[in-house]
Parts: sequence; C-alpha cells; structure tokens
Amino acid sequence: MILIAIFFMGSCAESVLDMVPEDETNCISRSGTGELDKALAYLKETRLGGPLLAYARLRCPPKYVIEFTSTFGIPERSMRYMGMGWVLYNPNNLQNGDLEQLAFHELFHIYKDGNDVNRVLNDEIEAYMAQYIFCLSVGRPKIFKTPNDELTENIIKLVKCMDLDSGTITSDEFASHYDKAMRAIKQCSLYQNKEGEAPWVEYPVRDISTLCNFLRSIK
Repeated sequence: MILIAIFFMGSCAESVLDMVPEDETNCISRSGTGELDKALAYLKETRLGGPLLAYARLRCPPKYVIEFTSTFGIPERSMRYMGMGWVLYNPNNLQNGDLEQLAFHELFHIYKDGNDVNRVLNDEIEAYMAQYIFCLSVGRPKIFKTPNDELTENIIKLVKCMDLDSGTITSDEFASHYDKAMRAIKQCSLYQNKEGEAPWVEYPVRDISTLCNFLRSIK
C-alpha cells in the first residue's frame, strides 16, 4: 500500500460556514511525488478545491491528518471515505481527471461528516453534484463520471436545476431528477448492501443544504 497524507494544522471550528478559508491550508503530502500528489496540489489551487480543503481542515481536530491510502480492494476508478480522515483509493486504470474529481468528492464527505462515515445514498448524490460542479468550475465537464450512466445523466440535470452563484434550486424539475438519480444509484454495485457491512439508507428528505451553503461561501 502507498500512503499519502495531507497534514492540516489548526483548531476545529464549531461551524465551518462561519469561517473564512485561509490562503494557506498547510497541505503537505508525505510522498512528495506521484500522480495523487499532483492532483491534490492542483485541487488546492482551484476556485472550489482550495476552500474545500480549508473547510475539511476545519472539520478536523488539531494536527489532524487526512490520509489517502492506495488499495486494490475497492473498485477501479473509485475512492472511499473510511472515517477519521482516512480515504482509500484504487490506483489501477485511472483516467485523466479521475484523481482530482474523486478527491473532491471524498473531501466533500469530510467537510460534511467530519470524522464519521454515514452510508446515506442522499449524501452520495449531493457529493456527486459537488463533484460535477467542480468539473464545471475547472472547465472540464466532460471528465465527470459516476459508476452508472443514468446516474451521471441525472446528476448533470440536477446541477442544471441550480443557480450556482447563489446556491439555490431554481427549477421545479429538481425533485423528479433527484428521484431518478436515487433509482440509478441503487443500481450501482458500489452502493448495494453487502454482508458484513452497514446497510445503505435513503432519507425521504431531498436535502442538499450542505452543498448550497458551500457554494454560497465561495467568494
């Protein structure tokens, strides 16, 4: 296994949305080289990635470490947040732009959930929306990928139902596309219940308030 870590120095805030990201996120990778290091360095310099890294830091205790560990024990072209700042990723068969958008997806989970792991399908849809918005923000919407073409299509439609500047839902079609995205994500093997693992759950409330608040916080 290859261990790559981002060190964040600073105290944990009660509400990250009340904090303004600092210019310096104190992001250091242990490996110093490699594709993941380059992806994280690139992410830090982007309009959305920099603030998300800062917010993730604020969700962690002092001197906390967000670790990225390579493994072949999860599907190709995927990452998985394990809680306590630990992210697994499969380095096999990665394509251009995968690491940046997958890391953004997992950092969004850290930003929302902190040390916890919540196996909630609604949270995954919200994180995929954040992932696609990141791809849009760097001018590369075509690299956006989810495990299922139908899910990809409906995530894109969900984002089109939003005003990204104000972080608000602007279309009555949002609920319909959300339901379609929920049906699609349930068909993905990545999100199907497996023996020995906590079950995935679905909440009836279609809440994307964390994403909306994040977008509103961006200057």
